Amino acid sequence: MLSSVMALHCPDSMSAVADFFNEMTPSKLERLGDIYGPGIVFHDPVHDALGLSQLRDVLSNRFKKMAAVMIEVMDAHGDDRTGFLLWILTYQHRGNERVIHGTSHFKFAHDGRISAQRDHWDASFVLYGELPVLGWLMRIIKRRAQIMPEKAGT
Repeated sequence: MLSSVMALHCPDSMSAVADFFNEMTPSKLERLGDIYGPGIVFHDPVHDALGLSQLRDVLSNRFKKMAAVMIEVMDAHGDDRTGFLLWILTYQHRGNERVIHGTSHFKFAHDGRISAQRDHWDASFVLYGELPVLGWLMRIIKRRAQIMPEKAGT
């Protein structure tokens, strides 16, 4: 668990979400209902979940597959209806540290709990990076796709 490096100035609805993310551990998943509504609709690049039970399963499986999971919320904005978090997820996989930079968009129900969440992060390394040949090929493609500045005189 990491505490946020910067002080977050946001409405109470987002403060509770940011605190929950910063303090998320497997044991805290039992408190999902405090922050998420019963009909939560969750999407990220590799998972979809409908309801608290499915969301708890998705998050629980993440903790089982990744070691030393830490989430640090870098920024938060929103109001009583919608909000955004900018976060960094750090974890260990096969003895190597991995880092995911992401953003979450939330919609809030009338009771203040989250009714919908859509996470945005680059899933390409999750899908391709762990496979040696495919990971090597993806790194080559990524390098070639980068825009290179033109040399003077060309």
